Amino acid sequence: MLVGLINPAAGRVSAVELAHVLASSSPRLRLVMSDQPSDIDALIRSLNAVPAELIVIGGGDGTLCNLLTRFDAAGRLDQVPPLLALPAGRINTIASALVGSEHPARLAQRILLAWTRGVRRLQRVPIVRVRVDGQPSRVGMTASIGAVARIHADYRQGPYMGVTGVGLTLTRLALQRLAGDRFAPIRGKVQIEPGLVHLPVVTAGVLSALPCFFKIVKPFPGVHSVAVDGLHMALSALGPMASQAAVLGMVRGNLSNSPHLQFGTVQRLSWRNGSRPDLVILDGEPIEVAPHAQVTIEVAAKIRMVVWRALPRPG
Repeated sequence: MLVGLINPAAGRVSAVELAHVLASSSPRLRLVMSDQPSDIDALIRSLNAVPAELIVIGGGDGTLCNLLTRFDAAGRLDQVPPLLALPAGRINTIASALVGSEHPARLAQRILLAWTRGVRRLQRVPIVRVRVDGQPSRVGMTASIGAVARIHADYRQGPYMGVTGVGLTLTRLALQRLAGDRFAPIRGKVQIEPGLVHLPVVTAGVLSALPCFFKIVKPFPGVHSVAVDGLHMALSALGPMASQAAVLGMVRGNLSNSPHLQFGTVQRLSWRNGSRPDLVILDGEPIEVAPHAQVTIEVAAKIRMVVWRALPRPG
């Protein structure tokens, strides 16, 4: 059985058009149009009776995050069927990285035709679990912390996406002189597995199986596009004003030789928050962090995902 899961509220793309393509792609495809946790839980339970050979997700990064979180809540994260993420939401980083950014209906036609003819272009991708005291754990693909999370939250609330949105966000930060707030470091002792953090404080950080978290951002230079042995990690200890001046270059991977940046592949990162509220951004969605709360970001599992576009290798 094939399963199509469409979030009708995900974003700009016509859910009706994508639903029509999926419904006509195979008589073995079951179509679910919902973003309600109860409907997703029912879908997961139904897989006990009739396993799915592929789940096609029509939505954005948040839709995939929601599906993985529901699998985790059901204790079935190690039983997730192969996933095909289509770029049908407001933020489509994951789908764009793995299958491209064409119209999702055209991608669905092409990839499902290949699938029915036996083409299986799958890769195991590590996924991220975020645990925060006082919050339910969430599972997704990319977690950002510190200044990256705070800027990402501003970017998400802005009127424009892409390069324009990033530029406007950074300009607003500079004009309003919010460096001391947005770039306040995480001062709790940060621990990683394996190894130690060699930075006195962490101003900003990203952990992801994919070296991006929106279209122009490539903070992991010289690594495979999909992590193999853990999560790509980038941490910075740049001061507030230095971060404000250099953050765009940092997230595009232009500061890899700086002693204030640390890159690597990790299984787990954790710290205890300070005396002020903060947040972690997981796949574009904020997770509130209360004062003094413990935060843990770790590899939850590896899942099989369709990789349609050619992935670059280290240069």
